[in-house]
Amino acid sequence: MGALWIRALGPLEVIADGVQVPVSSRNLRIVLECLALRANSVVPADFLAEVLWDGHPPSRPGPQLQVHVANLRNLLEPNRLKGVASHRLASRPGGYLLAVEDDELDLLQFRAHVAAGERAVEAGQLAGGAVRLRQALELFVCPAFPDLADIELLVPDLEEVEEARLDTYQDLFDVELALGRHATVVGELHRLVTQHRFRERLWASLVLALYRSDRQADALAACRTARKTFAAELGIDPGERLRELETLVLRQDASLGAPAVNEKRRARQRLDNLPAALTPMVGRDAELGEVCSLYRSDGCRLVTVTGAGGAGKTRLAMAAAARLGERMPDGAGWVNLSPLTQVEQVPGAIAAALGLEAPAGEDPLKIASRFLQARRLLLVLDNFEHLENAWPVVLDLLTAAPELRILTTSRRRLGLRPEYEFELAPLELPPLDPPLPLHRLREVPAMKLLLSRGRAVRPRFTVDPGNATVLTRLCHRLDGLPLAIELAAAQLRQLSEHDLLVDLEASLAAVPAAFRDLPDRQRTLTATMEWSYQLLEDPERLFFVQLGVFANDPTTEAIDAVRVTLPFGALSTEELLSALARNSLLRRYTDHAGRRRVSLLQSIREFARNRLALLPEQHDVRRRHAEYYLALAERLGPLLWGAGQVEAFRVLHAEALDLRAALLWAAGPGGSTELALRLVGELWHYWELTGDVTEQQRMAVELVEATPDAAPQLRAPALSGAATLTWTLGRYNQAAHLHRRALQAFEKSGNSPGVAWTILCLAVQAAQSGDFPTAERLTAEAVSYPGASLRVRIGSLVVLSRQAYCAGDHPRALELCRACAELTRRLGDRWLLGVVLTNLAESTEQAGDYDGAELLLIEAISASLQLGAEGNLAAFLDSLGGVYASQKRYDFALRLLATADSYRAHRGMSLDQAERRRVDAIIDKARAEAGPIRFGLAWAGGGRLTVRQAVNEVLQRQPGLSGTVGGSARSASPAVESATDPAPWS
Repeated sequence: MGALWIRALGPLEVIADGVQVPVSSRNLRIVLECLALRANSVVPADFLAEVLWDGHPPSRPGPQLQVHVANLRNLLEPNRLKGVASHRLASRPGGYLLAVEDDELDLLQFRAHVAAGERAVEAGQLAGGAVRLRQALELFVCPAFPDLADIELLVPDLEEVEEARLDTYQDLFDVELALGRHATVVGELHRLVTQHRFRERLWASLVLALYRSDRQADALAACRTARKTFAAELGIDPGERLRELETLVLRQDASLGAPAVNEKRRARQRLDNLPAALTPMVGRDAELGEVCSLYRSDGCRLVTVTGAGGAGKTRLAMAAAARLGERMPDGAGWVNLSPLTQVEQVPGAIAAALGLEAPAGEDPLKIASRFLQARRLLLVLDNFEHLENAWPVVLDLLTAAPELRILTTSRRRLGLRPEYEFELAPLELPPLDPPLPLHRLREVPAMKLLLSRGRAVRPRFTVDPGNATVLTRLCHRLDGLPLAIELAAAQLRQLSEHDLLVDLEASLAAVPAAFRDLPDRQRTLTATMEWSYQLLEDPERLFFVQLGVFANDPTTEAIDAVRVTLPFGALSTEELLSALARNSLLRRYTDHAGRRRVSLLQSIREFARNRLALLPEQHDVRRRHAEYYLALAERLGPLLWGAGQVEAFRVLHAEALDLRAALLWAAGPGGSTELALRLVGELWHYWELTGDVTEQQRMAVELVEATPDAAPQLRAPALSGAATLTWTLGRYNQAAHLHRRALQAFEKSGNSPGVAWTILCLAVQAAQSGDFPTAERLTAEAVSYPGASLRVRIGSLVVLSRQAYCAGDHPRALELCRACAELTRRLGDRWLLGVVLTNLAESTEQAGDYDGAELLLIEAISASLQLGAEGNLAAFLDSLGGVYASQKRYDFALRLLATADSYRAHRGMSLDQAERRRVDAIIDKARAEAGPIRFGLAWAGGGRLTVRQAVNEVLQRQPGLSGTVGGSARSASPAVESATDPAPWS
């Protein structure tokens, strides 16, 4: 017999003697899939006839069935000699038998892999068993046996195959959990539980995986969701295992902990930041399989999905990343490049998406490259077309990380040698003539999408003999572009399909002639945008265009403040938003903080932005936009310095893109330098807290240099902010120069608190450079200056305490640090408190009070977590490790030091030389005291912990402390001096 391969666990595929054989006839596919479903068993001819003619066979089906069998024999054995009996599709008394080996039919190969996996697990070879089970599942490209899905006679057989698939998934998850790979299966479990809500084993595995991933709250929520699902939809309670799990999760029972795994290296956490799909992908199964299969080609590491705007590149990339990420040991990462405007921002965006923090002055590309060097993951760079000159970044990453795979989406290929291009064409269109039968027409991708989206606004919408021709013409008029189809389908709420086609023909016909400068692939999407825009009433159009001023998803409050004031009786913002939502031009949602927001697709936002540029009132709209976000910054900026900083920071972070857009407009031609200076003066501390200051520092310095004649009261805060950002980047001479200019501006404006603050900033810089005499003189001057704030007094104590510590006067340093901490707690500034408590802990440890130093560092950790500054936790663990080493608690000290070291290594972070020497000295001391065996065990154990797990261990060892980080009994929220803590110069 010749070589044969049959794929039936997905779209039918036959390869005979090395050549793919098309099986174009649906009847042939049905017969072959039915025989494959019962491979190596005799399938009665009568049963095949019932299946083939869906329960209504002709009076004499035998001759027709024989023709189909003969055709299949020729397909399966193309080189069989005439007159020689078929060995592949043999005739047997009463029926036919498909003879295949395990490696010739994917269903049999699936069963063989499952059996091998079960044997391996039984023999204690868990890792090998997991590999075989995973190989079995990778054979499925659902739906399996697609041509049999609607045949009632085969429902039990297909259900058995699906049950086998799900049982294999569940067995795999049990093995993976036993191997301690809980973090790697959370994403898969979430997906499968969503698809199969009544499978208790899946729910139980999800709960356990979440719990072991330090997501106890999510684990408990999953228990309760399962209980509600079973009660509401089945009217029963979940089984004993789920009920027991909920009790154990509530108790945080030790039995739920991850098993000890004997592995040579730490199991790294998988990357999984893919955006959630808001709607199902329709009609792209074949394209999805092709994109994924490209990575199986020899040497393929870079794939670019190209195509027209609106063709669905991003949606396909999301689906491909979800599928490929399941097979990548380190997961998949998503980088959205659409908000970026400059090539230089790309490395920073990649580092941020990977969860990396770039210390001031370090190249984020190098940090990302170090992180990816030993990892095998998929990195998606979405919307690359407007940053195509960033192609060297892609090459650098591929060169630095040999196991990295990259998927980009762009309207054109990157033009790189290692690049595989996948051009995403519009959805397949149904033929106009001759028309397809209805059951086949429904499955054509473009029609399938139109029906799916149409049902969202008209639940009983379908294709029937009366509208089949119209819907076919609609698909053609929309050129099969998914976005165009979605926007058109939304109109079926108020229009019949016949009227919709008339409107489309009338409103789209002349658009290509009006936009001849655009490439062909753009015309249809532009026409779709224009058509959707023209369907709006005049007030809706004006409102829609004004939405183009926003860079991100605005709140309804922001929209209301920015829109043009209309006469009495005009439509409200709420009514206009509802109108645009009905036209599928925007989506409304509530964010995590309960704020109502509006989201526009990027292409729609760009269309609105282009229209805004033609609007006579555009300058007024942009000014109102800048004024609104300036007011927001002026309201929240002062809160960043005190007790309200957590909520203020979160709100400003959510509005970061629009704050940036406001600053770009205000600082640009036709903007307002006054608004720009005020924005810089209010936002620089927010930028300082984020640690992302490179672009902001450049803009701030350029602005203050370009406005020498601005009023001193405007320039002074902006100069001070520019100086601090410059200092953060390590440009100390330039920072001192800017601070001195800020000092002059504060003096001219008569702002005494600002003068005192700036003198203190100069004192801090002098102390950092080792010029303690100058620092002491400036500190005394700052504190004695009229209007000096509490913050200035605290800062002066920080300077003096560091001076005393470096001079060896430790009692004096401890006294000053205690006074400093007492004053800082009155402010409620968690950021400043973390700095102050670290200094106090160092002096406390020096005095021999190790317990006190430990508690101070725990308080610093809590304060940092509440603010969201998790990047500082590694430094706190280093300090705690030093305290524990001094207490001769070497095992625990090494665990924490190893966790911090692993955290930095996996994020491409490094310590400066002085800090590196300090930490190395602690490690060397602990190693020498513990000995090689204890050191090796403790270091390996700590290396397997996340920073949060290590912090939890610390808290659980504290008397009077219980629960996890963020929920401990000890609170880092101090009593505050006032309800509002203004900026230092207010």
